[in-house]
Amino acid sequence: MRSIRSYIFRLTHATPERKASRAHLRRAKTGDTDAYLSLSAKYLNLSLVYFGNCLHEASDNRLERVERIFIALRQNLAYAKRLSDFEYMLASALLENTPKNGSITSSHALVTKLRLLAPKNRFAFFAYEFENWPLRWVALLMRIRPRLLHRLLSEARCELCGVSWESLDEGERACLERISFSMNRSPNLRSNKDLSRRVSSFPRVNKIKALWLELRPELVEVRHRYLPSQKEREHLLSSILKGVQSSPMNRIPIMDRVVNTLQFARHEKIKVS
Repeated sequence: MRSIRSYIFRLTHATPERKASRAHLRRAKTGDTDAYLSLSAKYLNLSLVYFGNCLHEASDNRLERVERIFIALRQNLAYAKRLSDFEYMLASALLENTPKNGSITSSHALVTKLRLLAPKNRFAFFAYEFENWPLRWVALLMRIRPRLLHRLLSEARCELCGVSWESLDEGERACLERISFSMNRSPNLRSNKDLSRRVSSFPRVNKIKALWLELRPELVEVRHRYLPSQKEREHLLSSILKGVQSSPMNRIPIMDRVVNTLQFARHEKIKVS
């Protein structure tokens, strides 16, 4: 019954962009390389911005890493029955290939703070804040409950504001998670009044909230620092297309296919760097 409700929810709440991505995935699994390129194009910005905010390195290294990841993802596309499965494999590949050897310092203080975040928190933060993915998408691909995702996002916001999450007591943390929850919902006057009264009893929470609002314009600038130029984007897509045309998709074991039908748990680990 729960799976039926989940299926109906996905059908009725999917955005046109989400529906298009599902269609591209279905066609890509039949061997349509153009459909795979259209699918990949939707995730390039997230991948490049993620790696750009891991450590300092040449942009060519980031572009090459992303190219190899998307070629490898296509080779393992048979594992992805659902779009969230593909996104899970992408997230796993980004985390698995997070560069570790290099400087995290930057002339932009906010970039340095982003690089200090735990990789999983950083990815969730970028997907939600930078790419405007609905929270339920991020929670689904990370295989965590929305409540835990609110905690990860709240922790990341604190660290970016220069406040250690560990320094907060349980009441302050819970209040910040409530704020995160309210940001993801339609405005509700009664809930906002209750939350406002609760926030007023935690001075540090009020300060963090104010700092966060001030930081948001800077985050837009940070995102644009690592977006590819039109020429770089076209070259990257062209390289991915050439790579997938010369790399056949892998066949997956029958048992893996059966297990993944019930719960996506088996897929090849992608390691390119």
